[in-house]
Amino acid sequence: MADVFSISITPRHYETDGLGHINNVSLAGWFETARIRVMESLDGETGMMHWVLASIKIDFQDETFYGSDVTATITGMRPGNTSLIIDCQMTQDGRKTAFGRAVMVHLGELGGTPSPIPDQLRTSLADYPSAPD
Repeated sequence: MADVFSISITPRHYETDGLGHINNVSLAGWFETARIRVMESLDGETGMMHWVLASIKIDFQDETFYGSDVTATITGMRPGNTSLIIDCQMTQDGRKTAFGRAVMVHLGELGGTPSPIPDQLRTSLADYPSAPD
C-alpha cells in the first residue's frame, strides 16, 4: 500500500473572519491544493490541464482557526473509467475540521471530451487506499 499523502497548510490572516475562523471558501482552495499536489506526486506527466473538477462536497466537522497549521491528508482515491474520486481529511491540533470529496474527470489530449484515465496513473493508484462508495 502506498504511503498516505499529506500536506501542511499555514492559515493566512486574510482567510479569517473577525473571530479568527477560516472562511469556508479558503477551505475549498486548500482541498484543491491537496488534490493537485497528490496528482503531481502520482502522475509523471503532471498533466493537471487534462483534468476538470466535476463535483466537490465539503462536510464542515469543526471550526478551523488562524494561528495553527492544518494538515490535509488524502484518505482515499477511486478511479472510474474517465473519472477519479479523491477524499481528503483536514485536521488541526488533532481535531477533524473538514472532510472533502471531489470528482475529477480526465479529458483527452485535444480537450473537451472525457477520456480514459492513463494507464500510468491507474497503476500508481492501485496501491493507494480506495475511497469508499
